[in-house]
Amino acid sequence: MNLQAKIKRDIDSHALMSCTGLEHQLASIDFKALSRYDDDDSEAAYTVENGVATIDVRGLLVPETSSDYRSWGVTGYANLADYIQQANDDYTVTSIVLDIDSGGGYVAGLDGITETIYQSAKPIETFVSGDMYSAAYWLGASTSKVTASKQSGIGSIGVYVVHTEESGWLERYGEKVSLFRSGKWKAAFNSFMPLTDDEKQRLQEGVDESASIFFNHVAAQRNVDAKTIKGWEGDVFTAVKAKELGLIDAIADSVAVSSSTNQSNTNPKTEGESMDLQEAQAKIKELEASEAKAVQEAADAKAAALVAQNALAESQASTRQAAIDKLAADTGREFTDEQVTAFKAMDDAQFAVAEFMAKPVEVKAPELPDGLDKAQATNGREGGESKILAAVEAAKAQGAK
Repeated sequence: MNLQAKIKRDIDSHALMSCTGLEHQLASIDFKALSRYDDDDSEAAYTVENGVATIDVRGLLVPETSSDYRSWGVTGYANLADYIQQANDDYTVTSIVLDIDSGGGYVAGLDGITETIYQSAKPIETFVSGDMYSAAYWLGASTSKVTASKQSGIGSIGVYVVHTEESGWLERYGEKVSLFRSGKWKAAFNSFMPLTDDEKQRLQEGVDESASIFFNHVAAQRNVDAKTIKGWEGDVFTAVKAKELGLIDAIADSVAVSSSTNQSNTNPKTEGESMDLQEAQAKIKELEASEAKAVQEAADAKAAALVAQNALAESQASTRQAAIDKLAADTGREFTDEQVTAFKAMDDAQFAVAEFMAKPVEVKAPELPDGLDKAQATNGREGGESKILAAVEAAKAQGAK
């Protein structure tokens, strides 16, 4: 299968891509010319100057190519790993620089080339002579130092998949495809009909998982918070802005100026700029543990707040019940369940009003003014009433005789 057919098959099969301007990159590749390309015409794996081996990384990044197609705008991860190994075996080489101008490419294959970089016996740095986007940034950030030309574009950190749907086109030409399948995942993601919600979710989950690995990889390599990287949402930056954000270390005009690798057969770390595989993995675990700890602390805080809220509610309910019982005792009344429920639902102000209205009003005789006794207050009415009653009784007795 030729390279063009393989790339088309992978894209149609929803291969995870980390690439900026995929359509433009594919359009710029002369696949017909590549099909006639002779292995004997391959360019050198690298050039050496003052002990520094410069390996070009160009165009679309793919897992592997059958030949060296870098001059045509295609670089294979497996091929690149071979070049790094060759440079490690070359006694004239003391350090390695990856000269990158690429918009990215496949996610598949990145783990292999980054492992090769980590295991290199000779120090490896990156110089961005053009752009370094997406998978190319994943690759470049794996080295001990990143320098870019001032005109370079940096970033586009993220991944995606492409899905092509042909149902509208088929309908336009009077064709309709029916699928009879044994389960919803059989013939899933086909192009003949719209994606189902489950299919969309499955594709998005794959993208999110791969993107999380990308974010944590950059976070570990560049000492930038993974949440900050995710918040950029795949944005691209100028070299100046990228340096400000911590995505690159320096700006220079050429590989020679950018290269500051120590001329030795070891891979030293300078000023905390590089990180071996074990340290990178440890950093990723540390970031993941920190995130998990934050999530757990938030959950614990919510649980504590709920306990406090329930305790307060129980205390208020107990206090209100005691007030209801006292009101019943003071008024000599027995409240119905509905009345008790209504009392409990009231706020303090409402209950105070209800409590006031429920208590009977005590009727008191008016107090006499100071210095005025009862006889004076009744103005002799009680004495007069007594004399009248006595006369009535006497008349009754006289009549009875």
